[in-house]
Amino acid sequence: MGAPCSGKSTYVREQAKGEDIIVDMDRIALSLAVEGTPDFQYSERIRNIARQARPAIVKGALLAAQGERRLGVWIIHTDPSPQDRQMYRAMNAQFIELDPGKEVCLARAKERPEQNRRVSEKVIAEYYQKRTNRVAPTMVDSSSN
Repeated sequence: MGAPCSGKSTYVREQAKGEDIIVDMDRIALSLAVEGTPDFQYSERIRNIARQARPAIVKGALLAAQGERRLGVWIIHTDPSPQDRQMYRAMNAQFIELDPGKEVCLARAKERPEQNRRVSEKVIAEYYQKRTNRVAPTMVDSSSN
């Protein structure tokens, strides 16, 4: 968990191993785009299709891991809904929130293409506004990413 540009994908890429399953919205979207589409440069149409497909992918990944002690599932999820959190808890998920701080996230967002940058900046602002109203899970400092 964490705001856009908080280092979630980098953290998972560094921690995942072997045949672990990674569910990443941006990777799902890129899989739908033309080969060679740069990161974060897919259309809003593709983003919407990926959003619709993501719940089924998450469910399939969690079901695949049941009873598999050596299979990790990494779900990169900015801000899970209460229903998603309940589902993750039922599957004994460990919640890790990356938080380099709002200013670091906004600075990283400036490196993204304009359309994605605007969306990221909006979601970053909303994330930190909501964050003040909830109890924080395990925190990992990702400001060095």
